[in-house]
Amino acid sequence: MIHAVHTSNGWKAKKIWILLGGEMIAVRRTGEMRYFHSAFLDTVRANNRRTDVPAVLLSRINQLLRMKAENDPIWAVIK
Repeated sequence: MIHAVHTSNGWKAKKIWILLGGEMIAVRRTGEMRYFHSAFLDTVRANNRRTDVPAVLLSRINQLLRMKAENDPIWAVIK
């Protein structure tokens, strides 16, 4: 069973985002980062200077983890 991610470490959240297939692009001259993923139509824009993780980014990571768990073929055997 996949548990929700609860982290305040920004580097760890960025690594998880990349591992889940997301992309990050720096917004020029603002100190912000834009987070893209093909599963979502809109993007997440967050301050890159802060060391904590925005709640929106954490919720997107958890949504991706839930989607991957629902699409995992192991759960079809259990049902």
